Amino acid sequence: MARSFALVVCMLLLAFASASKTRLTSAQEKRITELRQSNLGEIMLTLAELHMMSAGPVDELNEALEALIEDIQEKIDDNDEAYNERSLQNQSEVTRLEGLISDTEVHISNANNILENILYPALEELQSTLASENQSVEDNNAYIATITAQREEDHEVYESNVAEQNDALSAIDECLEILEQLSSGSISLVQTKKFKVSLNKVVSSLKKSTNNSMIKALVSLANQEFTNTGVVLKIIDAFQGVKQSVQDTLDLLHADEATSVAHWESEVTEREEDNKRLAREINITLGEIDGTENRIFEKESYLADRQQALATFTAELEAEQEAFAEATEFYEDVRAQLVHELAAANDAYGIIQNAGFGANLSGNVAL
Repeated sequence: MARSFALVVCMLLLAFASASKTRLTSAQEKRITELRQSNLGEIMLTLAELHMMSAGPVDELNEALEALIEDIQEKIDDNDEAYNERSLQNQSEVTRLEGLISDTEVHISNANNILENILYPALEELQSTLASENQSVEDNNAYIATITAQREEDHEVYESNVAEQNDALSAIDECLEILEQLSSGSISLVQTKKFKVSLNKVVSSLKKSTNNSMIKALVSLANQEFTNTGVVLKIIDAFQGVKQSVQDTLDLLHADEATSVAHWESEVTEREEDNKRLAREINITLGEIDGTENRIFEKESYLADRQQALATFTAELEAEQEAFAEATEFYEDVRAQLVHELAAANDAYGIIQNAGFGANLSGNVAL
């Protein structure tokens, strides 16, 4: 608006310029024709013509044109300077944003590398270790349950065998008591029959076993030779031998049971101690898993933050480039317009200063 006002003032001053008697050259006439084809040139020449006809002062006209030319040139210089500053600002901002983008891309790459090649594999390995440790605890518990069940079964068999051997000892003691009475030789027939019934009753209560078979055999022999004291005494000696065998069997059963119990307790203790060790290792593994998961969470959060920052920096760079492109287009449009105006002003100034312009104008007026 200030420039337009200056142009109007200049054109008004042109109206007061004085004319000369010298004719224009063909080139100057051609340039005047070209100037009349633009709004600015038409206004300048028209106002000059009008004012020359009124015989205005030439010095004022020249000063006004010179001021206009200087004003346009200053505007071109100011526009250039402003654009140069904007260019430097753009270069600085682009450099800054490209640096941030480059650094952020490195941060993202490093974070991805740590996650993919270190933290994720470490977590997977720890989880596998934890599963293995838990499986070992389950295996130990299952083994303890198995050997405990077997121990209970073996103990039941042991108690059954002990009861059987104790029954055999009781039977032997009863038989020995009866046979010792038979060996005294002073018993009646009724007593003898009673003894036989007692012996057979004792034998019938015994279960099948090696010792019990021997007892039954001795009782059968005693029933046959109960009147023969010598045979009865030998049978008594045989019963004593069977009794010792039964006692030896009992001792062996007790020893085997004690060994089995001790072995079972040892294995249970060993597995329980292993479970305690595993429990400590599981706690350590759980702590490492928790720590690794926290590191993963932190690194993933950092990665998300860097990715968001990258998107922001990229958007800012694109916006800056678009803004600078618009500024460049605006600068070039303004500069082209100012250059065009400056050229027109210089041409008008040169033509009006030519003495032929006034003569040409006088000739036109006379016509």
